[in-house]
Formats: sequence, structure tokens, C-alpha cells
Amino acid sequence: MKPLLALVFTLLLASLGLAEMREWKTADGSRTLLAEYVSSRDEKVTIRRKRDRRIFTIPLATLSEADQDYVKQREEAGPAGGDDGEAGDADKEFARLLTGEWERTEGHGLKYRIYGARKLRRGKGEGYPLVVYLHGRGGDVMIPGEPRSASAFTADGNYRKRPCFVIAPQNPDQAGWIGSKADGVVEIVEELIKKLPVDPKRVYLTGYSMGAYGTFQLLAQEPRMWAAAVPIAGGGNPGAVNDYKKVPIWVFHGEDDKVVPVGQSQTMVEALKEARSKVKYTEFAGEGHGVSGKVYSDEKVHEWIFEQSR
Repeated sequence: MKPLLALVFTLLLASLGLAEMREWKTADGSRTLLAEYVSSRDEKVTIRRKRDRRIFTIPLATLSEADQDYVKQREEAGPAGGDDGEAGDADKEFARLLTGEWERTEGHGLKYRIYGARKLRRGKGEGYPLVVYLHGRGGDVMIPGEPRSASAFTADGNYRKRPCFVIAPQNPDQAGWIGSKADGVVEIVEELIKKLPVDPKRVYLTGYSMGAYGTFQLLAQEPRMWAAAVPIAGGGNPGAVNDYKKVPIWVFHGEDDKVVPVGQSQTMVEALKEARSKVKYTEFAGEGHGVSGKVYSDEKVHEWIFEQSR
């Protein structure tokens, strides 16, 4: 296929929401990888491997000249969708899920609940924020009713002031937001950015207990995806904070937490401060593990989250 025709074909696939699988090669030609282009920025490209849908971010300089030219063509073509930075309308498949109620769906190996008002089916400006809520161990967001603390973002008062999309994935084995489960969350977000009028600069991440550990995990895994994060009563790997020190983070924990010791959050906050992050930290004196309700019911927390943008 000639270069110009190949580029036209690629753009047609993008406009249809389809991915083009291609073989990527290292600069010395010693290794190849069959994957689809996801995005590129700061002399790096993010691709999704066909075999297991795993996502990789690779420095452009490590790839062949043909791959580097391909990425430059994709960048020059710009994103599919609306013109001049305008968000496009919701894809038909996902528009039916925007009912003003918590709907159930699944994708990328995970079941999840999604909420969006009907009016969000049509793009407006740069699009709407997306909030990702990760539940704690033992949580089941798929049961009847609203999915736990995620419903705080869709409460009438909040939603009138801050309309957004909200998703609450279900952890299938309750064994942490790691591995394929973390990858699945990332892939769901990427799909929603493509198929809903989501503003990619305003994607927010929050989680409670096991979900807070997952929040720190996903911050390290995809630091450029998140505009802000709110981990509650959890912890993480302090050695990874340099990867996401520029992301605005507000950490919460109860002083007398007997389930997840408060030192878990304190250690993360101290590491972030040492990395010169502008992390915020709130510790509730005399409180135990169940502080999520206090956090999510505080309008100041919602105001702070939605003020953030990449």
C-alpha cells in the first residue's frame, strides 16, 4: 500500500472508531511487536499489544524510522472527532448507556457501572469530565441500587454544578487493582475518551481502601492519564512517586484506622513531598477505616477535584 493511501486508510479507520494493527520494530530491527497506535506525546508513543491488549509507552527514538514517520503522520492528522478541539457526540453503542441512571455494562475484561445524563450524549466544547471510582475489598458495585461511594458524584446537588461521566468498575477477584484489572480500567477509560464526549484533560481517579491502593497503582502505571486523584484509607509504593509527582493528589485517612494503618498514607504523602509534589493530606483525628462517606460528602473535595485539569 502506497504511503498516502495507507495514511488515508488509517484515518478512515480512526474516524470509524477502529484500530489499525501494525508491526512495530526497534531501531536496530532486532525486535517486533504487533500492536495498535493509542496516542503520542513528548517524543513517546503509547501502543496496545494485540496478543493480550497490554499497553506500552515507548520512546520514539527506540523505534524504526518507519515507525517514527507513522507516529508523526498520526500527530499531524490530529485526533478523530470534532474540529477545533470540539468534543464529538457519543458513539451510538455508548449513547444508549447515558440515561441518567446507573447502567451496567462490561468491556476489557471487567464489568462496570456507568452514569451520565442524557444531555451528555451530545458533545459540548472540549467535552465533560470523567470520574473513575475504585471500590474497596468486598465491594460489589453491580448489585441493585447505586454503586457505593461513586454515587456521591451523581447526587442532585453535585451533578447540577458538575455534570460528568462516572464509572465504577467491579474487581472480579477482590485481589487488588493490579495486573489485568488495572490494565482493564485503563483500557475502559481510553475507549470512553474515544466514544463519549469526554475531555481527556479532565479524567479523575479516586478509590477507597483497596481502591486507594489501586489509585496509587494506576497513578504510577498511567501518570499522564489523570488530572487529579483522591485515595482514601490506602497506601502504595513510595518508590514510584516520581512518576506521578506532578498529578494533583489529595490523600485522606483516619488516625485510628485498624484495617489499613494510617502510616500507609503518611508514608506515601512524605514520599510525594520529598519529590516536591504539591500533595494535600487530611487525617481525621479519632476516626477509623470508614471515612469515605465523610470525604465524598464534602463539597470542598468535589470543588477541588473539578478545578484540576492537565
